[in-house]
Parts: sequence; structure tokens; C-alpha cells
Amino acid sequence: MKSTVILACPTLQGELRAALKEAGSDAVVYFLPPGLHRDPKALHQYVQNTIDHFYNAERIVVCTTGCGGGNIGIRATTAELIYPKTRDCLDILISKDTLKTIREDRDMRGLFLTASWMEFMKESSIDRLKLEEKMGKAKGDAYLQEIYHMIHDFYIIDTGCYDIEPVREYIQPLVDLLDAELHIIPGGYSVLKKIARGQFDEDFNIIPKGEAVPSDAFPPNF
Repeated sequence: MKSTVILACPTLQGELRAALKEAGSDAVVYFLPPGLHRDPKALHQYVQNTIDHFYNAERIVVCTTGCGGGNIGIRATTAELIYPKTRDCLDILISKDTLKTIREDRDMRGLFLTASWMEFMKESSIDRLKLEEKMGKAKGDAYLQEIYHMIHDFYIIDTGCYDIEPVREYIQPLVDLLDAELHIIPGGYSVLKKIARGQFDEDFNIIPKGEAVPSDAFPPNF
């Protein structure tokens, strides 16, 4: 297998490490700073700068994928680039043998969580307990109802890499506040397993060294 470097969002860390261990992979992993997906320009700049500074990798797998278009135009300056054909990290986590089912069936108005995503939410400015401390319970609840008014379904992705109960306990008050539904769905993270095995099939974009990520590399995010 070629010398492989993987760039990934920290929301994938549990599942990526499990996949690499299962495959016996010696790929080197770099987790990007959390929150980059909020700013596509910042994401683009960080990923490009990181790629530019590698000198001994033959292949760089970038798992940030669609993420608001921040990866469009990234150049393979130092090595071949490989990108999953996914809209975001959630597609990666719920992926099965093929990405086609995800594109057809995923609830794009739902809110999805894993243990890593829960930690990300806890650190955000709209964490329920942070808002309650800052604004009081009534105003905090009203603010959350305004923010999440389009969300009627919450999904905990059970990848088998973490205990889902703390995630359920964390999100249940918000589910109740919104009078929404909470579902537990399986997460096969097959994309990460393929990456760990070096199995880059039709679910991946391969960008030769010297070329750039095309505008149609990822599915539309709707």
C-alpha cells in the first residue's frame, strides 16, 4: 500500500480509529481543528495549507468532503488526493456498502449525533445548558425553539464505537422541548473501512498530483 496520510474531522475519530485498527493500517492520521466546517473559506485555506506542507506522502485522503464547498478547488500539490463522494461527515458515518442508498434515503432536515458530535455540540455557543446559564431557562428554550424550528427528527447514529446512552441523555431534553422524535439508526461507516483497507472504488474521487478538486466532486447538499 502506498504511504497514506488521512485528514479528518474530529467528529470521525472514534470510527476512523476503529476502522484503522480492524484493517491493521499504518496510515498517519491528522485531525483538523473543530469547527472549520462553519467557514468554507477557512476550511479551504487550512486543508490546502496542510496538503502543501507534506513532503513524503504518496496519497492524502481528505475526509472533510462536501462541507459547504470548502474543498472545491483544493490542489493536489504534494501527492495524489482522494476524497469520498459524500456531502459531509454524517454521510461517512452512516455509509454502508454503497453511498447510493444514503443519497436517496437520508433525512436532510434531521439532526444527527454520535458521541463525537455530542462533544462538538457541548462546546458550541448554542448548547442548551450554556444558553440556560447565559439567558435563563425560558429565554434559552425560546431561542432553541427558534433555531431548531425546522427539526422534527433527531437521529443517534449507532456505530458500535461508543455508548449511545450518554448521547441519548444529552439530547433528550432538546427533543422534548421541540416535541420531536428521537431515532436510533445503524452507522456502518463503510467509507472509513474502505479507506483503512485502501479500497478506493466508485465511492471516491481520485485527484492526480498537480490537479484540483472539480466543482462536481460531491453530491449537492439538499
